[in-house]
Amino acid sequence: MEIKKATLSQMAHSDIRGINSTPADHIKQSANHTKRTPKKHQAFTYIASSGINGVTENEILFQCRLSSGRNYVNEIERETGITFERLDERNPDGIGSHYRYRLTCRKDAAQVLRLINYKAKEGNYPSLSQVQLNDILSLYSDNATS
Repeated sequence: MEIKKATLSQMAHSDIRGINSTPADHIKQSANHTKRTPKKHQAFTYIASSGINGVTENEILFQCRLSSGRNYVNEIERETGITFERLDERNPDGIGSHYRYRLTCRKDAAQVLRLINYKAKEGNYPSLSQVQLNDILSLYSDNATS
């Protein structure tokens, strides 16, 4: 089995995630902001965007490529003072279970979105636009559900 070595040109045009990119892509990305959007921001946005269906730990891991999905839910709870609804859900293979985390109302979702944009401003990376905020908030009802 032969291991191929990357050329200097290939290494120069790929970022740390291994996705091919050019220096111009990085300039476009950093035109308004100095940092790349962190995975934590992606996880928080994914959690908020899950709507009334909620999100499982495994979905956070798969979609955001992060370990320990529940840590991000717990951090949101600590920083906002809200409590996610936790539904115990059996794994598809029947062995064990994971929680499905759900925001219960638009008010809680708005708090999460404020946290996301606050962290983006503090970290100097792109925040969510007003259109994105409205789209996410439309996924939730005005009243808390039980």
